[in-house]
Amino acid sequence: YIATASDDKTLRLWSAETGDAFVEFRGHTNFVFSCKFNPQSNLLVSGSFDETVKLWDVRCGECVATLPAHSNPVTGVDFNRDGTCIVSGSYDGLVRIWDTATGECLKTVYAEGNPPVGGVRFSPNGRFVLSGTLDSKLRLYDVSGGHGRGGFGNEYRGLHHRRQLRGGKCSKTYAGHDNTKFCAFAAFLSANPKRQCVVSGSEDGKVYLYDLQSRLVRQTLEGHHDAVLAVDAHDSLELIGSGGMSNDKFVRFWGPSKID
Repeated sequence: YIATASDDKTLRLWSAETGDAFVEFRGHTNFVFSCKFNPQSNLLVSGSFDETVKLWDVRCGECVATLPAHSNPVTGVDFNRDGTCIVSGSYDGLVRIWDTATGECLKTVYAEGNPPVGGVRFSPNGRFVLSGTLDSKLRLYDVSGGHGRGGFGNEYRGLHHRRQLRGGKCSKTYAGHDNTKFCAFAAFLSANPKRQCVVSGSEDGKVYLYDLQSRLVRQTLEGHHDAVLAVDAHDSLELIGSGGMSNDKFVRFWGPSKID
């Protein structure tokens, strides 16, 4: 299945095989900007310009919870690895972590100067949250209270226990891409332990790959002819997908020229 969020205030569930829409989710009162399945694929979380985060039952399309999450449009949502927590980001500059079962806000973090948040994502091990802000920076927050180096191979620690959310300090900041106007997504490229990267779109038409540990730009991928706002990376393959804006209209897939 594929889930989409739309300016018509709805979400839809589509068949990946036939392209038919068979579930429609109604309840938001403004543009729906982002959505994400939980790992079990029975829940869908959405963030909207109506400043709320909603949880939906995928089977019937009913809203099962509404979180009055932010004071400005919600631009990004994501589940952690076991689905027990949700992260949301907003133009109000806040990144918040929520208990999926209770709707309780477990933690709030923000960057100095409170720049608008354009996207959020949990790391593969669930210990970190990546936040993209409209000051052309990506920030990695440790939300587990752990003291590891930050590699994705560390043992996963669930976030459902409140005492594990004492963290929240910014562990690393990545800068080099251009992002001041639009909400640009970012992703973790973690399939190869030797090349763990943070992948970011950019308004200069490039895709930036930052080394996870050193924070240096490892590589830029050029081929789009407009701002690149959508990026994602495969979980188990060194494969990146990127999408350009209206003057480009291409989706491109990138892989290493040499496989280790």
